Amino acid sequence: MLENLDFDAVFLSFPEELGESLNLYCGGDISEEEFWSDYITLTGLSTPFANSLRYKLGPIIDKLPSIKHNHDFDIYCFEDLQHHIRLRGFTERQLLLEFKSRATGKLDADEWRILLREELETGKLLEEKIVETILEKGMNHEKSVIICAGFVKNLKRRLRSKYEVKVICLESYWKPPLEVLKTLFASKGTDKIPDNIVKLCIKQHLKYLDYILLYDDVDTAQTIWFEEFKPHKTFKTCKGRV
Repeated sequence: MLENLDFDAVFLSFPEELGESLNLYCGGDISEEEFWSDYITLTGLSTPFANSLRYKLGPIIDKLPSIKHNHDFDIYCFEDLQHHIRLRGFTERQLLLEFKSRATGKLDADEWRILLREELETGKLLEEKIVETILEKGMNHEKSVIICAGFVKNLKRRLRSKYEVKVICLESYWKPPLEVLKTLFASKGTDKIPDNIVKLCIKQHLKYLDYILLYDDVDTAQTIWFEEFKPHKTFKTCKGRV
């Protein structure tokens, strides 16, 4: 899709400190594996945790050198390193809660609510720095493309005070249960969602993980999971001009 857009800068949701490695990779000076190795070294994330982001942004990273070869644009990373470092802590705590639920057969809605509330609050605290980075670097460009693997609602709202912002859906997909719960918490508030809804989402999340573990390919696992459970079909972002 990037090949068909008119732009002079690309912003990707990696730590700012990874910008040099990303440009070296796009210039052919290091391999894709070396780039991801630099990401793991910088953040301290283990390979399985890093693979979560790689699954989302890997296709873009894979094509970026060839796009860069045919287009003249600058490349930036716009996220705060602390966001990715803290992500490790949240992921480890999530794994412990998943193990606890499976081992005991019990599920504490408040434990999940506390974890996801802290994750959302941390994201909001770091959001201001992200917006400042994009505004600072973006002022030297007429048309920028921002590629983000997470929630874009607040980012869109903050950027439109300075720019005309158009959000484009890259693809349709079926929102996993934990992402549904995070979306509910972000839009309604963590204390506004009743325990029965929290527990339902977590139970479905654990079933969803069974499919991910059963199949080597995540896309295949998600398709089969969708065919059995028929979850709500949604979009990675909302399409339209804001």
